[in-house]
Amino acid sequence: MESKNEQTIKANILIIDEDVNMMEILTEILNRYGHTVTTFTEPVAAIEELKNNKYDILLVNYLMTPVTGDRVVELVREFDKEIYIILMSMHRDLAPSIESMQNLDIQAYFEKSSRFDQLIIFIQTGIKYIEQIKKVKSMHSKLENYIFDFAKVLLNTVAAKDHYTEEHSKRVTEICREFVNYLRLDKTSTENLITAASFHDIGKIGIPDSILLKDGKLTDNEYNTIKLHPIIGANIFSVSDIFSGIVNVIKHHHERYDGKGYPDKLKETEIPYLARILTVCDCFDAMVSKRPYKDENTIEFAIEEIKECSGTQFDPNVAKDFIQFLNDKKERIEEIISSNSSQS
Repeated sequence: MESKNEQTIKANILIIDEDVNMMEILTEILNRYGHTVTTFTEPVAAIEELKNNKYDILLVNYLMTPVTGDRVVELVREFDKEIYIILMSMHRDLAPSIESMQNLDIQAYFEKSSRFDQLIIFIQTGIKYIEQIKKVKSMHSKLENYIFDFAKVLLNTVAAKDHYTEEHSKRVTEICREFVNYLRLDKTSTENLITAASFHDIGKIGIPDSILLKDGKLTDNEYNTIKLHPIIGANIFSVSDIFSGIVNVIKHHHERYDGKGYPDKLKETEIPYLARILTVCDCFDAMVSKRPYKDENTIEFAIEEIKECSGTQFDPNVAKDFIQFLNDKKERIEEIISSNSSQS
């Protein structure tokens, strides 16, 4: 058996068992190896503890009342996919089937006995599993940072060519931030929308300057080229599953509720909800902003335009909420428009 000195990585372990004597034995053994051990005899209370605090390894007795060990695992897996689970039982003939363990994502089965070498091996395996999870997360985090840095470089390249696109993206991002907070969407949706808004026009990196910077009216072929920018932008972020929440928001922010948009002519709820939100925020800024071919317009003008396009270009429910948002937050929206427009 591996000595305590050789055990360099410690684990935070929770044990659930109605057998108090067995838990005391397990605690004493695991403490020798430097692990932190918390014990529960009552499964429901243990599940609440697991919800509120992070543990590396769970040891749970198979036969308990009123909640059996396999049911405990089912409940734990609803909110924790990473914890390493070891199911225990006193009787070999009562062991769960391999299929059941696979379905419940149980990593190991320990038959209680006076010899605990096997349990220590399972714990060591669990620690290696935890370390691998941490490494994978770290790699994903680095990849995410690399892609964001790369995307920022591309966005800066677009900004260097087209100052309007740069300032437009900033305004749309701030408008989206205010609107999504107004809607009180969940944290993940909020983060995805704000990120997508920041990079929604990044695909313009792939549009020739002769088209992107053209002052006059675009030809049909030139307009068709411009319409490729949502696809180009989506492709930039599709290299990693990390950004799965924003790819389709970027790709479909020019779809229309009536199905006449691009690139896929999606309609109504076929269009991702966050894309429908981004669409109205994007179009609102385009309506009120000054461009070489048009003067700036008021918020009141934009409201009338959104009303008129509700149900055709815009999701009517999103349009209704956005109009209410503009009325309630008019002072803040004017601040966003004026502060950024002054730099354009």
